[in-house]
Amino acid sequence: MHFRSSRRNFLRGAAALTAGTVVSVPALAQSKQITLRVLTSTPKELYDNLSADFMAKRPDIRVVVDTPSPNYDDLTLRVLRASITGDAPDVAFQGFNRVNLLAQRGLAVPLNPLIDADGDLTSLGYQSSLLDMTKVNDKSYGLPFAISSPTLFYNLDLVEKAGGNPDRLPSDWLEIIELGKKIRALGNGVMGLHYAYIGHSGAWTWMALIMSQGGSILTADQRDVAFDGPEGLWALEMFRQFGEAGQIEMSLDQTRQAFSGGTMGILGTANSYLRAAEKAAAGHFKVRTVNLPMKPNGKLPAGGNAAMILAKDPVQQKAAWDFVKFMTGPESQTKLVNTTGYIPANRIAVNQPELLGKFFADHPNAMVGVQQLPSLGPWPGFSGENAIKITDLIRDHIQSVVTLRREPKAVLDDMVSEVRALLPQA
Repeated sequence: MHFRSSRRNFLRGAAALTAGTVVSVPALAQSKQITLRVLTSTPKELYDNLSADFMAKRPDIRVVVDTPSPNYDDLTLRVLRASITGDAPDVAFQGFNRVNLLAQRGLAVPLNPLIDADGDLTSLGYQSSLLDMTKVNDKSYGLPFAISSPTLFYNLDLVEKAGGNPDRLPSDWLEIIELGKKIRALGNGVMGLHYAYIGHSGAWTWMALIMSQGGSILTADQRDVAFDGPEGLWALEMFRQFGEAGQIEMSLDQTRQAFSGGTMGILGTANSYLRAAEKAAAGHFKVRTVNLPMKPNGKLPAGGNAAMILAKDPVQQKAAWDFVKFMTGPESQTKLVNTTGYIPANRIAVNQPELLGKFFADHPNAMVGVQQLPSLGPWPGFSGENAIKITDLIRDHIQSVVTLRREPKAVLDDMVSEVRALLPQA
């Protein structure tokens, strides 16, 4: 399976932004309404429902939610294309790793004047460490909406059948891989361990392995690679071991369907999958989530997205600002967590019992993500016009290792030289 061709097919087939589905709003004279076009990734129902909540409070603003992108890379391509045709949305819920790209292209609006007019955002529940993830050259370009972290999902029934202890799950990768092999040996189509890298935008899960060992993806000035050391090689060696343990090539949807169907023992993916996993498993098997093994100096890239304003008209900007504040506020963040596995970006929602305080007390799997917040760092994004091409290239190289076609050291050497050639030259 080769994914560069699918990227080309996507670009050929999507010549223009799709109009999408319009969320209904209270009747109001059209001349008095401001219309906001919003571009998101999945899940569509979440954005539709929250937009409807906003319009119920603000009937003077009509929100049109475009057909969602399947991932943040495709969303980025749509924004870039729309900027050329003059059809850019007013708001885009963009992956953290692409905030710098939209800022550098002059597509996103700096939020500092709007923030200054509202006062201190931290008093409204926004965590400063998360706000920093949306800054480029000390200017803010978005409000954090949804936070995700790389997480291991365990089917405890399969763990127990394979001789493992559900109450003492493995604490390092070698033990995890061995348990995955034992689960696979159960037969009858049962898969052991799958660490998903296909379908996750921006080479996110690959970055997570490197950063968990204390490594870096880029140099401090963002101009050169920094994964050419032992951590980068270790990450590829892990992918080699995943392949040797029986990991097969599957799309992200396929891996999640397998886990939800009870035929996969261990799945490494984003914690945003949590609500769907627990709902599918209810009455069939028990699910437990745990953090990725990390070194003391390790970090993990914070996945998820920020609400960014692209509208240039001042009236549209003010309406968009009110919308993104609502979407990132306590009420919406509470609904976000109840319907997905995302980590809330608003501290007020987490701390108040009537919002999420009691929810987290009753849902220990959801609390794993919140406990992971201190370990989360920025999600590195490659600069320049080749940003998405670079992450496609990395994925293809990883694929050659997982499928046991090439050795990690040779792949790392090629990956380093090819990525370096695609980065903007000083």
